[in-house]
Amino acid sequence: MTLRRVLPDTNVCFPISLLDLILRLDEAAFHEVIWTEDLLAELAGVWVAQGARSAASAAKVCEDIRGAFGGQEVPRAEYAHLIDSMPGRDPADHPHAAAAAARAPAVILTSNTADFPEEALAELGVAVRAPDDYLCELLEAHGDALLDVVAEMAEDRRNPKMTVEDVLDALERCGVARLVAGLRALLRRG
Repeated sequence: MTLRRVLPDTNVCFPISLLDLILRLDEAAFHEVIWTEDLLAELAGVWVAQGARSAASAAKVCEDIRGAFGGQEVPRAEYAHLIDSMPGRDPADHPHAAAAAARAPAVILTSNTADFPEEALAELGVAVRAPDDYLCELLEAHGDALLDVVAEMAEDRRNPKMTVEDVLDALERCGVARLVAGLRALLRRG
């Protein structure tokens, strides 16, 4: 089975709970996360500017992503020639769109869907999805398996310890309320 390629926009990687879920879904073979050095540089800059992480901590997380998902990097040489031709108002988003187009078919996960013109990118083989929409698609197709990934997130949390409900609360604060509601419904069904 060919996995769907997913490139998370920086706004989907902050806060960390949503990034954690997206990366774990890769490890559980729900999709294949693709990334670029441009994305990691922007992400580290946002974390530091927002006070979410120190420069050293941000660099460590980026290094962990490189190590765990090294074969999924889209090298700049593969998409640099596409950057200037990418649609959209914000030139800072063009490298992300170009990387996704270089590995099309692909999905850009973004909380700012308006920044990525859906029709123009679709012509390049790139779909644009809000995280809640995309994750609800996965929930509909693989509900119990997705809940297992969330349970694994809770089991792995040590500082502070977290329950499944705590992880769901954190994900809800990340803007994926419909996903969380669906996961809670699965929990109630037991």
